[in-house]
Formats: sequence, C-alpha cells, structure tokens
Amino acid sequence: MGRKPGRFIAGVALAALASAADAQETPPKPVTDADRDKRLEEVEARNRELEARLDALESGALPQDVPNEGEAVETLGLGLSTRRGDIWATLQLFFDVNFTYDDPEREDRGHAAFGFGQMNAFFTARIGEHFHVLSETVIKTRETADEDSIVFDQERLYGSWSFSDLLYAKFGLEHSPVSRWNRLYHHGRWLETTIDRPFLARFEGTGGILPMHQAGLELGGSLNEDFGEIEWLAAVSNGRGDDPTHTDDVSDSNDAKALDFGLGFSPADFEGFRVGGNLHFDDIPEDDVRTHSIGEFIPSASVEYRTYPFEAIGEWALIAHDDRSTDEDYDSQSAYAQVGYHVGEWMPYTRFDWKNMDQGDPFYEPLDRDLDRWEQILGIRYELLSNVAIKFEVGVGRAEERDDTGDVSEDTVFLAGVQLSWVF
Repeated sequence: MGRKPGRFIAGVALAALASAADAQETPPKPVTDADRDKRLEEVEARNRELEARLDALESGALPQDVPNEGEAVETLGLGLSTRRGDIWATLQLFFDVNFTYDDPEREDRGHAAFGFGQMNAFFTARIGEHFHVLSETVIKTRETADEDSIVFDQERLYGSWSFSDLLYAKFGLEHSPVSRWNRLYHHGRWLETTIDRPFLARFEGTGGILPMHQAGLELGGSLNEDFGEIEWLAAVSNGRGDDPTHTDDVSDSNDAKALDFGLGFSPADFEGFRVGGNLHFDDIPEDDVRTHSIGEFIPSASVEYRTYPFEAIGEWALIAHDDRSTDEDYDSQSAYAQVGYHVGEWMPYTRFDWKNMDQGDPFYEPLDRDLDRWEQILGIRYELLSNVAIKFEVGVGRAEERDDTGDVSEDTVFLAGVQLSWVF
C-alpha cells in the first residue's frame, strides 16, 4: 500500500525526541530560518528511511545495506526478527476478520454473515549476501455448496539468488506476475487498502479468472538510470490445471509449460508513478469433456501512482482462449480503477471493477465464471494503530446469473462489508 500517516508520525516522533534531548543538554538559543530548514530536512530524511524499510518488508525484500534492520522491524511493530551470523530472518503474522452483506444472497447463504478471514504466516530470511528465502503459509476459509471449512495452504515457497540488481534467479512457488495487484499485496489483507481484491486479481479458489500462482523458475532484475528504473522478468512454470480452481503446484497436468514476460518502468522525474505490462502464454490441458487443449494468451497492463497522501492503481487484462476441440475462439476482459486519499488516520477510497466475459467459454462455463459483472464500491479505511486497520465498504453493481436450466439473466447487486485487519 502507499505511504501511511503512521509512518510519517514515526519519523516526526523520532525527530521530536532528538530535539528534546538536545534542549536538555544545551541552553536554548534563538531559532533561525536556517535551523528550521535543517530540522525539516532531518525529519524528511528520517521519514524516507522508515518508508524504505517498511516498503522492503511489505514487498518481501530484505535490505542488505542497513546494519540494524532487525531493530527497524521491532520498532515498527511489523514482525519478529532474529539475526545470527550471516542469517537474518523475520516472521510477520497477518490476520483479518469480516462481516459481509450481499443482495441478492449467494446460493444456500443468508444476506449477512460474520466470518473468519485468514491468518497469514509470512517468513523471510537472508542467508549470506546473495541468497534469500520466502515462505507464505495461509490458514483460511473455503466455501462449498454444503459447508464452510478451514484449510491450510502453502501459498508461496521459493529460494532466490541475487547476482546483482540486474539479475536474480527465483526457484519455487510464487505469485504470478500476470496481475500487478497480485505481486504488490500478496495475501496480507492489512496491506490492501480495500476489503477484497478486484475481479482480475482474485485467487483461483475464490472466483478468480487469471492464474494467480506459478511453480517454476523466474529470472528478473532492475536497471537504474538517470531517467528512471526499468524492471524485467521472465518465468517458466507448470501453468493451469484442467479447471480454473486447479493449480499445478507440485506436478503438471500436461507437458506444456506456461511462459511469462514482464516489464515495468518508474520515471525518475515522477516519484511514485509506475507503468507495467505482462504477456502470459499457456496450454490448458483437456478434461473429461474437452478432447483437446485450450491455447491461452493473456496480455495485461497496469498503471499506479502512490505518493502520500494520494494513491491510485488500475489494471486491464485480456484472456484469449483457443478451444482446439471446437476451433472456437473466446475473448474476455477485466479491468479496475481504484483511487484513495489519506486524511490524517482516515483514507476514503473508491473502485470501479468490471469483467466482460465471453459467455460459453468451455474453461469458465462449468463454474459460471463466464458471466459478466461490474461493481462500484465506496469505502473508508481507518488506522486504529500503525499496524491495525478497520475498513468499511458499500457497493452497487450489475451481475449475470445462470439458473438451473442454463438461462442467463442480469440483476442489480448491493454489497457492504466491514473488515478488521492487523499485522505483528
């Protein structure tokens, strides 16, 4: 997420404590404009340092040039850290609980419900100067037509070797780069401004339409020049299973491998601004109904601007399917635009979310994921503490529904929700 007021307050508090200590040791003297400017520069420099450390923790990267990174983690209340020799490790725990209201209600469900969200154990470690490991384990709810259950999922687990800023090699289970939201926020809902993810970034088990996980090898890096920073990546992975909920985390359903190629650019003269894109290629395996595979091509693009007190992010994706069993082509699209603005500890926000699905797509139709929907949500987030947030949302939209006979109709939807999320 973008900069938070709590981070700025932390910087101001540190500067204030330093000022108080100086005042006790030396007699007071007149404050000049130069003194004020110098103190302001010190506060801003300290704030930038805290920002950099927190951003590194949120993204899963561990700073290699900060001598007291463990102290920073403990001071900011964002994890438990330990260091022994060349090994430095951090454990962060994310939690959330929710209340939701849906009209019309979902099948076999009431309009309103309280619910457990998830517990996310996020572990990172650096071993030596170049090797980095990451593990993300989530305990969450899984809803079926008959019952809800609590499940244990290993969402990410990889080892990464950094040769230089320009090149790293990452091997294991990671979130797919097909969505910028997917790489920016991962599973910690405290990190997200909103209660839920947009349509194109939802996970496979919760109605998602894009492949959100990859098991394989990724190469990437960044190049910093006077004009800005260029990021690149290339990945080969197992790809999709035979239905949208199936992720090939430990084996592959076919011999074909998914390929991803991504680029990102952050201009030096426009702080907080970034544009990016990704190309995804895959071969979806046949199933009991389809006699041949489905060719999949997903181009996606993102744009974001996150500089306190303003934050904005938007994405678009096209899902092109070539059904080789029928020689039919299906093209679906999804996009969202979200903006928010910090006002003290409050941040009002809004998001327009949209998916226009090609009805009858044989990959999505069995689970009714080939249906259109759009939503406009309004929400507000309040920082109870620097690492505890509560979010309130209301929304309205239109959604297609398929009845037992296969007929599709459209209805207006209303939704509301409350989420309490925290991290330590």
